[in-house]
Amino acid sequence: METTEEEKLIFKYLNGGCSEEERALVESWYNEYIPDSRTPLLDEEWREDMHTIIVSLENEIKPVKSIGWQKIMVAASALLILTFAAYFYFSQHQQATQFTGNIKSDIAPGGNKAILTLNNGQKVVLNGSSNGNIAMQGNTLIDKTREGEITYSASQGKEDPENSFNTISTPKGGQYHVELADGTQVWLNAASSLTYPVSFSGNTREVSLNGEAYFEVAHNPKKPFHVKSGSQDVQVLGTHFNINSYTDESSIKTTLLQGLVRINGSTILLPGKQAAVTGKSIRIYLADIEQVTAWKNNKFMFDHEDINGIMRMVARWYDVEITYSGEITKEKFGGSVSRFTNISKVLGILQQAGNVHFKVEGRRITVTK
Repeated sequence: METTEEEKLIFKYLNGGCSEEERALVESWYNEYIPDSRTPLLDEEWREDMHTIIVSLENEIKPVKSIGWQKIMVAASALLILTFAAYFYFSQHQQATQFTGNIKSDIAPGGNKAILTLNNGQKVVLNGSSNGNIAMQGNTLIDKTREGEITYSASQGKEDPENSFNTISTPKGGQYHVELADGTQVWLNAASSLTYPVSFSGNTREVSLNGEAYFEVAHNPKKPFHVKSGSQDVQVLGTHFNINSYTDESSIKTTLLQGLVRINGSTILLPGKQAAVTGKSIRIYLADIEQVTAWKNNKFMFDHEDINGIMRMVARWYDVEITYSGEITKEKFGGSVSRFTNISKVLGILQQAGNVHFKVEGRRITVTK
């Protein structure tokens, strides 16, 4: 679903970017349609929850048999968006409060965290380092931008004669964005690592991935780009794609958004398709692009997902241990929720949506039916 101008204005308001006229307009909507609310619009907790709610209004987490909110939202005006937001704020905030009452401390979401390992073994904690120059490797300068990404630039256009390699690793609860020396953009999901040359010499560009990453590869037909992950080798010339190669998943999944890729030297993948590699077997499916790339857009999104799959995502992003007790629900869930909310709200929405319950002790979550 495309974002409306009204929704964009609400997001802008929540992020503090509105002009005085725009602020007055949004607040007039609020005052007109939620006049009896005792919660001030500018209250920080309200702002946080409103942001989460509006991001997830398109399709709240729920059993897949439920009626989707997307049909409602297509026809809704900005005024109705605010009305629905107020409803979900009060109903879900109350439910989440009841859930958090059973745990001693809440668990915050992940963020931009990573460790950069240089060719000489030196490790740089990126979330604790200052912006600007981090290191010099051969003729290549490594910088951390104020936007929180790592960039590589060869000095006076020279390549690294030592063929140095770096590795950027995200922990559980971490994500990071790196721009490689050729201009390729890579977004790393939690509990992932990417090993790559400081500069690309020779006739190919090769990197190695563990975990999940989204790639926007710089076009260079003279130097094909290869991503090696487990038993899979993805070859591209210049394209956008996502690879999920977590070892606790049943297969390595490559999803193509744009361009053309070749899997393991033989299978051609077209845009909108997903390749699932298990050993030597390759299966091609029609992909749900929005769901696959939801993590990059700071959302959890599920489509007929069982609780085991959902909790694997939760474990990586919140850095928690998941255990199961007794019979586990076989119910399938569908919907979305912001990744930038505390774990109590995610679990609270899941608990409200289906036949599943949670017990939180420290960083351990026990799932029951």
